[in-house]
Amino acid sequence: MKQQNYISVVLLLFISSFSFAQITLERQVIGSTGGFVTGTSMSLSSTVGEATIQTLFSTSTILTQGFQQPLTSNSSVVDYEIINESCPGAGNGSIYVSNVLGCPGPYVVTITLVGDTIPLGQDTLSSGNYDVLISGSNGCSYQLPLFVGLDSDEACELVFYHGITPNGDGKNDTWIIENIELYPENTVQIFNRWGTEVWFEKNYDNVNVVWEGNKGNKGTGKLIEDGTYFYVAIVNGKDYKGWVELTR
Repeated sequence: MKQQNYISVVLLLFISSFSFAQITLERQVIGSTGGFVTGTSMSLSSTVGEATIQTLFSTSTILTQGFQQPLTSNSSVVDYEIINESCPGAGNGSIYVSNVLGCPGPYVVTITLVGDTIPLGQDTLSSGNYDVLISGSNGCSYQLPLFVGLDSDEACELVFYHGITPNGDGKNDTWIIENIELYPENTVQIFNRWGTEVWFEKNYDNVNVVWEGNKGNKGTGKLIEDGTYFYVAIVNGKDYKGWVELTR
């Protein structure tokens, strides 16, 4: 009888130890001061003395309360494009603003050199540092510093384009000689295929003195027929020769 009781006690202890081994306790808060809240997009559990941390999200930035924030660039607020000045003195650098976060357009963009107050054109900029003030349609505004670079530090070279389409659509209506305004002492002649001069002017500058596919000065003169024409330009004592295709 004693032997049977001994076996029963050992079996009971074995079964009991096996049952307890299957119990797993998760981390939990025990006490009336803890809390648990759920919402449409978050859940929050807390204990006594535990700070609540808020995290804010936008399309490009995450800000968490109480932590060192990441460095943010102006591009997260302002969408802009910078075109560098092509060569020293060309003055053809540009700054274009397309959108400001939280500030609806249309925009008035005021560009000044750092330390200056004279407004400059958006597409007539030299290489340098600029202050850019953007004003929106509802009275909002945003200011940021921007830098216009320099594509080449070599002297600006003349570029003679081979096409002109004076049809009044605002595209290639005049014959542009790139960078000619940097060399005001110049002469330009246009000849037809038979060598007859059809146009001649001094101090070509792409604006006030520019060929429009005619036989006279800007805004005057008889239009000439479509075809291939030839130019001779003398700039700073150097001759440039080539051809231009005129089509309407």
